[in-house]
Amino acid sequence: MAQSFGAAPRPDLHDDLGDALTQSAEEFKALLDTKHVVGFEKATSHGVYRDLHTIQSHQQEKRTMMNLGRIQMFLDGMDGLQEVLEELDPDKAVNIMACVWGPMRFLLNTTTINNKAFDHVLEVYQRLGIHVQPLQQYKQFFASSQDAKTCLLHIYRDILEFHRLAYKLFSLRTTLWTKLHRASWKDLEATFVHLASSLELHAAFIRTHGHAYRDRHALRGVDSGFGSPPAPADPDVRRGYQQYEIDYTTLWKQFRRNEEDRKNKQKTKILKWIAAPNKTETLHGSFVHKRSLCPDNGRWLYKRYDPVSNWMREDPPKDSTLWVHGQRGMGKTILSSLVVVRLQELIREGKIPDGAQVCYFYCQEGDQDMATYLGVLRSILHQFVSAAEVPSPDSSDDAPRPVANSNATILPLCADKITNSGGSSLSSPEAALPLLEAFFDINPRQYLVIDGLDECAAPTEIQQTVAFLTGQVTRCEDISQGSLRVLFMSQMSAEVKRVMTKHGIPGEGGKEVELDVKNNAQDIRNYVKKRLEPEELLKVNRNFNLTQDNVQVIEDQVTTQSEGLFLYAELAMEYLVKQMTKKDLLEKVRPGMLPDDISKLYDTLLGTLKDNLTQISADHWAKAKLLLGLLVCAHRPLNWHEIQAILAFDPKQETVNFDLLMIRTDKVSDFLGSLVQVLPGDNIRLIHSTAKKHLVNTEHINAEFVQCDLATKCLQYLSLRCFAAEDYTEAERREHIPLGYFSFQDYAASQWYKHIASVIASCKAVFLPPPPSSPSIRHQHRHLISDPTTAAEQRQRDYHITEFASAVARFTSAYDKDLQPSSAPHPELPLDDLAAYASLPFYPSLHRLWSHIYTHQASPVEDRNKVGIPRLEAAIKLHRAAIEKDFRPGSRTVGSDTMEQYYGPNLFKCQRLLCKFFHQGFDARKDRDSHHSRHDRPYRCLLDTCGFAPVGFSSNKDRERHVRNYHPELSDAPSAFLQMSRRVETAKFKCKMCPKTFTRNINLKGHERSHFGERPYACSNCGKAFARLNDCRRHERIHARKGA
Repeated sequence: MAQSFGAAPRPDLHDDLGDALTQSAEEFKALLDTKHVVGFEKATSHGVYRDLHTIQSHQQEKRTMMNLGRIQMFLDGMDGLQEVLEELDPDKAVNIMACVWGPMRFLLNTTTINNKAFDHVLEVYQRLGIHVQPLQQYKQFFASSQDAKTCLLHIYRDILEFHRLAYKLFSLRTTLWTKLHRASWKDLEATFVHLASSLELHAAFIRTHGHAYRDRHALRGVDSGFGSPPAPADPDVRRGYQQYEIDYTTLWKQFRRNEEDRKNKQKTKILKWIAAPNKTETLHGSFVHKRSLCPDNGRWLYKRYDPVSNWMREDPPKDSTLWVHGQRGMGKTILSSLVVVRLQELIREGKIPDGAQVCYFYCQEGDQDMATYLGVLRSILHQFVSAAEVPSPDSSDDAPRPVANSNATILPLCADKITNSGGSSLSSPEAALPLLEAFFDINPRQYLVIDGLDECAAPTEIQQTVAFLTGQVTRCEDISQGSLRVLFMSQMSAEVKRVMTKHGIPGEGGKEVELDVKNNAQDIRNYVKKRLEPEELLKVNRNFNLTQDNVQVIEDQVTTQSEGLFLYAELAMEYLVKQMTKKDLLEKVRPGMLPDDISKLYDTLLGTLKDNLTQISADHWAKAKLLLGLLVCAHRPLNWHEIQAILAFDPKQETVNFDLLMIRTDKVSDFLGSLVQVLPGDNIRLIHSTAKKHLVNTEHINAEFVQCDLATKCLQYLSLRCFAAEDYTEAERREHIPLGYFSFQDYAASQWYKHIASVIASCKAVFLPPPPSSPSIRHQHRHLISDPTTAAEQRQRDYHITEFASAVARFTSAYDKDLQPSSAPHPELPLDDLAAYASLPFYPSLHRLWSHIYTHQASPVEDRNKVGIPRLEAAIKLHRAAIEKDFRPGSRTVGSDTMEQYYGPNLFKCQRLLCKFFHQGFDARKDRDSHHSRHDRPYRCLLDTCGFAPVGFSSNKDRERHVRNYHPELSDAPSAFLQMSRRVETAKFKCKMCPKTFTRNINLKGHERSHFGERPYACSNCGKAFARLNDCRRHERIHARKGA
């Protein structure tokens, strides 16, 4: 938060201090809402006293007195400041002090509706007032010394700084500041401490060097204005002032550096708690990059469709919610990214109000992070927090850097939510909702673009997402129409249509916009023409020497065949530009030569990939099929190092060797063609959600066989000696780590049971022949029906039966002591699907395994967060501990290979199986350990400096009890009446467990005993024990009164 007043002293002050004070007052007034300016300019101390009298009378009537006397010292100090300024220049004093009295009246009257907020304001006024000297007693000092006048300026700026911060909070809408004030006030604690220290610095200078001028009677007879000639400079005062200015400058600079560091750490902590993967920004970057080939493509969306243009630019818009839909494959996701980019351009061009923000989300089918309601909320929240600006302490104070948004205002609320949520990361929508509401409220305009609703994991995810966002639009419309605008982009599906209709779209809830694929025609022509330019062809190592007529023919054929589906055009061009000769290329674009639809085009691309890789070796094609199958059938998106681990695992030799078996290419696209896209980091994805559906239906990839193979590999891998052997040594472990033995353990340990479930539910055809048709049907259609089981198919079945049976048998044997016994299956074990395998040799072992899986999954979440096989879990912990202890991502493994290539960038993993950080991990031990502690004792003390803050509490009830006992000032109850005194006795005795200090050692000892639950003083009547002797005596007096 940039410090506008007093952020650092200005060494070259005006000779006329009145002008300097007036300038500070004008800077303060420039920050005010226009509706408050006039009232502030007319404010006087009389108005403040009148308001306090009214408030006190009201509280007395309601019996809610709040100890208003706490403000008296501050009032005395400001009265003294006004008296000094009136002596020096009465004309300027009134306007200058109006910027003190005006904010006071505003804060007192605004916060009376909330006891805690009113109490907080009084408390800070007391803390500041203690350090303001009776300035009217030093009028001669200020009149005679320019340096003393400078001290007045610093005092005034410090007061304005408090009022600026408090006004910024309490000038928000009442419904918003009441949500924010508790967390925000707590966050400002360091600032209040600093302002008190700064005022004490001024007070010390005045006391020390103004003592000789002090008039304890403070008569008003001194006639010395700003225009009066200064008295001869006192060398001692001058030297003292120079040291004072150095101290003041150092104090402010150190505070600002500390604040920047604290705010950056707070922001980082919040982002880690939100735990949103960087996939949203990465995907958006890839879509923007893809569109950069033809940057003008897609602009027809807001040029031809008025509802979209109106939604983007008009104020207010006709509709704040849009549902835009079109056919699958027409390029809607790229259009969504275009809308985001165009909105960002309009903000930079000043065609959208300052402070407007654009957030986006791209649903991705099959990715739990990117296909759920929580994923949407988490990503949007991450973008809001990321956009919060933390000012640099080196920024100019005379020309503060403009802040693009007010997001930083919500960071304290986020930090408070972390403390109170009781979780290591954002794990429920309920925790995100109030934070998002606050972000929606704090900025003048928000745009949300949600792409791919139809790819959500379940209908309930679509329903929850649409319900929340449309509900927020409705809520914000009542405050400011058009302040929140949401655009949903999807294909037309029955489920999405049902949800939209339920929420009034089309209708009062928003506008429906149906896209016509014909709008893509010219864009497709532009794209084809661009892909055929010589410099673009050189990127794929081609030079076809095409004539203009050749280009036109290709352009016409691809545009016609695509029928407005941009995905078809993209895949077609990937296919065409990979042709070896110009003749091949032109042959492929003859009429009728291009595949009819996207499905056949996928087959063609897969066939081309097979031909190209088979020319190298049959093994290349086998590996490509395996990789594509893994991308299609894995139960969570696999990272590249995990895919490499599967390739590096040799089940026959029972070894893992990255050095010998990993794919040695940086360009995965060279190996898997245009069917995949490689994103920054360790991520690899299929080119489009349609690819998965088409790939599993081709002759090359059979999803059932891939599922069976994955289940088999997981069992084989987890049966290795390094996991199952009781005599596995530390020396073996240290030998195996650099070879990559444990790269696949995170996936295998957390997903093996899911693959077993998939095999039982959907892989019967892998092991069992199709049921024979009835004899009459076979005779009637004998010319059409072939033998259901060919020799090749039976050999394939026999192979899978043997491999799977061996894997299951070995796994159950290896962990025999840890698995549920065969004689005691779970009483509710579902057997319908399993019964189909009763005739197969692995049925007894599979039945036992299935019973163990079902029992484990039916257990409480605390048990399901464990691997479920004690020996396996223990082995994984030991492997991880060894990796964490001796290796870093850059550590060399074999030759020039590194740990990051084998294990990914994050080596510190969460121990809870259901937590995404079980596989995602952290790059630093302290982050992982902090994450663990919030799993185990998730409720932290509200005071960061408390000795219990790093330890936490196992329940919210325990935390609340601790806060009531040791930090009552943090509770929701208003502060008790405090004795007014300028004398602050030094508390010399400090508690070792928390920041509390005491003036008497006996009080400290009693306090420390309460920390540890020690109660050495027992009641002589009933035996009840107490930590403090006085408490025990007070209790005994109760017995005495009752006895009397």
